[in-house]
Amino acid sequence: MITEINSKGEHVLDLVKSKGFYKKLTNYEPELSDGKVTYGEGYPITAFEKFLGYYDKVMNIAHAPSISMTTDFSLAKCVCKYSKKGRDVFFLDGETNETYTKRMEKALTAFKSITGIGGSFELSINRIKKYKKAKGLGESAAVASAASRAIISNVFGSEASKDNSFVSRFARLASGSGTRSAINGISVWVSYPKIKEEDCRGYGPILKGDLYFATFPDFHNIKTMDAHGVASSSPFYPIWIKDKFDRIAKILNSDTNIENLIKQGQEDTFYLRSLLISGGIIVDTEKSVKLINNVKEFQRDGRSVYLTADTGPSITVLSPSKKELNNFVSQQSYIAIHGKRPPDVNYSMGKSELKKAEELFKQS
Repeated sequence: MITEINSKGEHVLDLVKSKGFYKKLTNYEPELSDGKVTYGEGYPITAFEKFLGYYDKVMNIAHAPSISMTTDFSLAKCVCKYSKKGRDVFFLDGETNETYTKRMEKALTAFKSITGIGGSFELSINRIKKYKKAKGLGESAAVASAASRAIISNVFGSEASKDNSFVSRFARLASGSGTRSAINGISVWVSYPKIKEEDCRGYGPILKGDLYFATFPDFHNIKTMDAHGVASSSPFYPIWIKDKFDRIAKILNSDTNIENLIKQGQEDTFYLRSLLISGGIIVDTEKSVKLINNVKEFQRDGRSVYLTADTGPSITVLSPSKKELNNFVSQQSYIAIHGKRPPDVNYSMGKSELKKAEELFKQS
């Protein structure tokens, strides 16, 4: 299977190059300065062609490519301080978080091995959300790209931090979905077995057009990393992976419009859930099941509203028609949060972000 999907992956990368989305990475030189403090931001993503399962768990290289868009449902802000000595420290929303700390430690180890730099990093990331609690709205992608941008600014300078391709490459080390968070808009993360590490990143934006969307936040306690393992062990996983290359090649190799893309995203939502169910994981709740059924009922009348969801129960509805989307949302008994394509990230921090981070760093 590896040989087959490697060949399919090379074809996808060739398509990305032929369409003009490929950018050769710039070789930035490190500019290390003891005590230097920098800043980075990242927005979350919602996927159309989903991603689950790593081929290389050290470098976070996935078995197959994926496609998503950035949203403004939340924002991650990262302050980074470099020291020539000491240890790596990570704070999330003002507290140490065991799950994210392990992920960041792993990412920083890989980052240092690739770049050859030494020293340590203190990171303080705060999330600003339009909802209280939700699962499946791409927060880890936002955290990864914010951290990557802040670290790159610290190590390679401000120009490097504005190079989305460069940021995407290293965001992958914390979260595969971070590759797509670093590219604002709709992008493709090209990944497959034996790909060159530096080419395993986000490319785009690959598609433009009117797109309106809203999400219905929902929550469960299933960890995304658990879902990776369950999906990969499913007997249906090889079929899903092989098909994904062809589905993404179809998007890249044709004039796919927005409606076709979000329709394809709905299909892959159900494929992903089938993988998880085959491993005994049910990610949906009573609320999300009702919303799914409501979308399907709405579509029976020929309405162009579709749904997408990742490994959480939060359901996002999308349409190329603002009127159609608003019509659907107004009929629901649940409260929706309307979204839009986020603005470009900020590259400078406010005084309050710096002050909060400095207070945390003093504790470490």
